[in-house]
Amino acid sequence: MSLSSPQQVTARLEAIDADLAVLQNEIEEAAWKWFVAKRKQEKDRAEAYLRAEGAVETRKAIAMVQTATQAMEAEAAWEGKKAKLKALEARATVGQSILKSQGRA
Repeated sequence: MSLSSPQQVTARLEAIDADLAVLQNEIEEAAWKWFVAKRKQEKDRAEAYLRAEGAVETRKAIAMVQTATQAMEAEAAWEGKKAKLKALEARATVGQSILKSQGRA
């Protein structure tokens, strides 16, 4: 899509705004799932540490191995949504700059 006219830039900014509105709900859900999964992982890691035998460092390593990938999907979804938000914000900023410069031309 060309952004050579103010109308085209405005249409693009409106589309970005719509994407951000949808993404807001997705981000809230992903954040909730990630923080719940993270707390469960921390609890499970502590329990695994308490069950493990050996020196402190050995017990830590055992607990880490047992729980390391537990919250991986929730964290990945959360990080992906944050990256998408950052990209949309950058696109909106660029669009605003283009619109502003077109107003001066």
